[in-house]
Amino acid sequence: MMSRQDEYARRRGLLQLRCTAQRQRLEYSVAQITSDLRRFERGIAAVRKFRVSPLVIGTAAAVALGLGAGRTLGLVGRAWVLFNSLQRIKRSILPTE
Repeated sequence: MMSRQDEYARRRGLLQLRCTAQRQRLEYSVAQITSDLRRFERGIAAVRKFRVSPLVIGTAAAVALGLGAGRTLGLVGRAWVLFNSLQRIKRSILPTE
């Protein structure tokens, strides 16, 4: 028969093993949550960077429905090229800080 002290030592060892396993599971869960939050924060940052008024979104949807997918993508592509060109011209004309 085990002494009380031996029984307590055995129980303590088992509890420490359970605590270690729980700590590892918790660390894994926290890492997953952190990863998901970082992905969410990047999405929010992208939305903030490219936020557009509801009127512009509504107008774009109406144009897309009215013109069809192919023509709309063509117009969006041309607008994107024009926008980038204007940005480059602006950067070349204005002095950098």
